[in-house]
Amino acid sequence: MKKWTITGVDVLTPETHQKKRHVDIQDDRIKSVGKGDGTAQILLNIEDGILAPGLVNSHDHLLGNYYPKVGNGPYENWLPWDNDLKSAPVYQERQQIENRDLYLLGAYRNLVSGVTTVSDHMPHFVAEPFYDILPVKAIREYALVHSVASFALAWGEGISAEYAKAKEQGIPFVTHCSEGFDAETKRDIVTLDRQGGLGDHSVLVHGLAFSESDIDLIKERGASVVWCGDSNYFMYSKTTNVKYLRKKGVNLCIGTDSPMSGGLNILHEMKFDKALYKKLFGEELPDDEIVRMVTANPAKAFWMKNHGQVKEGFHADLTVFRNKGGSAASSVVSAGLKDVMLVVIDGLPVYGEAEFAPVFAALGVKYQQVVLDGAQKIIIGDLVGLLKRISRAVGFKKKFPFLPVEFEV
Repeated sequence: MKKWTITGVDVLTPETHQKKRHVDIQDDRIKSVGKGDGTAQILLNIEDGILAPGLVNSHDHLLGNYYPKVGNGPYENWLPWDNDLKSAPVYQERQQIENRDLYLLGAYRNLVSGVTTVSDHMPHFVAEPFYDILPVKAIREYALVHSVASFALAWGEGISAEYAKAKEQGIPFVTHCSEGFDAETKRDIVTLDRQGGLGDHSVLVHGLAFSESDIDLIKERGASVVWCGDSNYFMYSKTTNVKYLRKKGVNLCIGTDSPMSGGLNILHEMKFDKALYKKLFGEELPDDEIVRMVTANPAKAFWMKNHGQVKEGFHADLTVFRNKGGSAASSVVSAGLKDVMLVVIDGLPVYGEAEFAPVFAALGVKYQQVVLDGAQKIIIGDLVGLLKRISRAVGFKKKFPFLPVEFEV
C-alpha cells in the first residue's frame, strides 16, 4: 500500500478554490482533502502550489507528434492538408523514427505540460501496442471513426456499429466532425444523426462548419465537442462557434491536435484559445471555464468515472502549478512549462521539481534528472535517451520547442 500526502497547497477542485489544504493519497485514489498536514508519514510540502485535477488533452494523434507545423492553408477540408503533410520533407524525416519513439515523444510532450490523460485519436490496432509504455495515461476504451464524410479514412467498423458499441460498453465514440467547408462536410451532423451516431456518447472534434441548428441538435442529443483553436486557425483560418456552444451549454473540451498542425502543448492551447475567443467575440472567456474544459468536462465526455475532480475517492491524477497570485484558475491558464511543479498519475509522482526527489525515492519511483526550459526537473523513464534515439534516427540533433530538454547526441 502506497500512502503519502501533499500539504500546503491551494486546491482547485475545479469547482471551488480551497486554500492551504492537504491531499492524502492512498494507492491510486484520493483518500481525503482537508486542513492541516494530513496523516501519512511521507509528506511533500508545496506552499506556493495550486493543486488541480490532472489535465486532459481531449484530442491528439500521438503517432503524429513532430515539429514544425506543415501546411499552406486555408484548406477546404482535412484531405488537402494531409496531402501537403505527406509530401513535406519534415514528414519524410519523421518517417525515419520508430513508432514506439513517436508515441513516447507525444506522451512526454503532454506530461511536461501537466497532462495526465490523452485522447489519442488512432485506430486500436495502431495504438494499443504502445499504451503500456507511455509515461501518461491514454484513454484505452473508445469507439471511433476517422470522420463522417465519404472520404474518411477507414477507421473502425462504421458509424452505426461503432456508436452501438460505445452505447453498449459505456465508452466514448470519437470522430472528427464538420472539419471543413465542402458541401458534404457541412452536412456532417445531419449525416451522423441519421446513421445513429449522435448521442451522449459522441465526442465531436473540430466542428468548424457547425451551424446554430447543428449545435441545437448536438445539445439535444447530449454530445460533447472538442475545440482545437490553434490547429483550426492554422489549417482553416476559422474555428468552431464557441460562443454559441457555450450559450447552449454544450459540454466543451479543449484539445491540441498534433503539433504538426496545432498547439505546442495544452498550456499553449489554453492561452491561444483564450486570446482567440477575445479576438472573435470581444469578450473574455473565463479562466475557471477554461480549466473545466481540460478537467471535469473531458471526464464527462470520455466517460471517465471518478476523474476530473479533486475529491475523496477519485483517481489521484493531479497536477500542481506554481501559484502566480490572483485566482487559482488564472495560475493554471497562464502557466508555462516551468510552472508545472508536480504531476501525479495513478497515485504516484511521475514528473516534478528536482527538490522533490526524496519523495519520489521514498515511494519507490525511479526517475531521471533533466534540465527542461532551464529548470531542474525529475521525470520517470528515459526522456534524454529518447531524444538521443530520435536524433540518431534523423541524422542530426533534433530539437522540439514542446520538449526543451538539454541533451548531448
